[in-house]
Amino acid sequence: MISRFGALGLSVWAALAGPVEAQIQGIAPPRLGAASNFGQAWNPEMMQAARSLPVTDLRDAVYWRDIEQADGSYVFDGLRETWPDLLSEFGAGMSLTVNNGNPRWDDGETPYSPEAVAAFASFAAAATQRFDAIHTVEVGNEMNSATFVSGPGWDTDLVTRAQSYTALLAETARAVRAVRPDVRILGGAAHSVSLTWFRALFEAGAGEHMDAMVVHPYGIAPEQLGAQLRLLRALPGAGALPIEVTEFGHTDPKVAPAYLLKSYCQMALNGVDRVIWYPLNPRGDDLVALVGADGTVTEVGKTYQILDELRQKGPIAGFAPDPFTYGCQFGANHLILWGEPRRITVSDAVIVQDPTGGFVAPSNLALSMDRPLILSSSEDLAGLVTLAPQTILADSVHQFAFDGHDDPFERRVKSENDGALLELRPGQEKNGAPWSPYLGSSWDGLLRAGPTWVLPSAPSGGPLSVMYRYQAKARMTAEAVVEVAPSPDSVDGVTLTITAAGKTLFSGHIDGPQRIGPLPFSLRRRRALEVTVDPGETSRGDVTRLQVTLRQPGSSDP
Repeated sequence: MISRFGALGLSVWAALAGPVEAQIQGIAPPRLGAASNFGQAWNPEMMQAARSLPVTDLRDAVYWRDIEQADGSYVFDGLRETWPDLLSEFGAGMSLTVNNGNPRWDDGETPYSPEAVAAFASFAAAATQRFDAIHTVEVGNEMNSATFVSGPGWDTDLVTRAQSYTALLAETARAVRAVRPDVRILGGAAHSVSLTWFRALFEAGAGEHMDAMVVHPYGIAPEQLGAQLRLLRALPGAGALPIEVTEFGHTDPKVAPAYLLKSYCQMALNGVDRVIWYPLNPRGDDLVALVGADGTVTEVGKTYQILDELRQKGPIAGFAPDPFTYGCQFGANHLILWGEPRRITVSDAVIVQDPTGGFVAPSNLALSMDRPLILSSSEDLAGLVTLAPQTILADSVHQFAFDGHDDPFERRVKSENDGALLELRPGQEKNGAPWSPYLGSSWDGLLRAGPTWVLPSAPSGGPLSVMYRYQAKARMTAEAVVEVAPSPDSVDGVTLTITAAGKTLFSGHIDGPQRIGPLPFSLRRRRALEVTVDPGETSRGDVTRLQVTLRQPGSSDP
């Protein structure tokens, strides 16, 4: 399938290693908004900042405990309880998050008894009926985390918690739809992309009561999110449901602009309907806000403004000339582009900007994984942009696949005598497991791997290593570069071994970040390059960042 960058395929992009492909074509850009906290702390200056940015889709709350009176009546009085009335002045709307308990019911714990569940749902319906600005009700917040739930039915295993949540969701959906059938109901309320949590929800019947499912993909690289969302959609009961990301953010002000730009692009191309940055204004949790405490627009706020403008430029389509380059285009005249380093040439008709809108000189222009470029022109971009030939042959991060499909690397557990392929684990299936999908082994409950990291193990029966194996499909000559970095928490580091057709290219102890290579090697057909990470005497803290890149000879430093 050729990208809507049109006739790009055979002319402008003739130098590319692979075809220009669109993952999804002609889709409406996701709605864009931000998480505010006017229900907790009314601030007229921040409301003006939201209006000026503008943020026209807010995620916020009015609080049950403040509004329901001792006699059971509801009193919406004061700006913290009535602030949604102000949204119509600038054409804004909101999703109402209903999550917190009320001291009148179940001792203020997360509602569990039938009476408390009914009262919770009645409040959600009353608030939705009171405020026309509410277009969506989000039931719960990160309910698979103990941080936001408490009390009987919630302080137990995920299956029981999912049943409690489904009862709360079902009653809330029924009550809200009875008074506002136009309002959408969001369910799932998940931190990360926990397949264990969502499977339990769908088995409990939660899918019948939600119009979309919610994930908060903290800690997931934008480039890796799509694979996890596809696993989520493959769960029985999930496939037809839209997905909304109602919280995501970053703690590094220097990284946040690029992270927002790349995340929005990848979320859009993987079927996310609504994208909510956290937070609008500083919340004391170190996540970078769109506006500062004084109301001025931050660097990531500038990126938000750029995205809001790009959303108006036309349908969004994916741009993927190869597995190592990422991008999305808005209409025919605007493109967000990033990827592994290589030269890029643009015509004089193309304007190049960085994630905050700063202009980038077209001379010596190159792609980067850390700094996406925004390319714009008054003309159709087809024919105006050229990428240098791709020199990467394979990469363990960019081509990571949970099912092994189209993954050039076999991911294996290795012992002294044997090895087996690592297998998909759903995430959050046991204490200590990652909350998002990963690869693990039935040999050991600790050894595992993700797109960017591995964790070997050192059980009493002998060490278990993680091995990445690349088998040549034909005779080849290439260079290998291995980026490796044990966690600072590693007690005694790891050992890295790299072999090609049984010949050792590197073997050594690693106790800090290192870049190994380029290492020239040759393979005959069906012979393999193997990269193995072994634990020391203990594997405590041995979560190790690992990336294996194979390039054409002489091209490891483009």
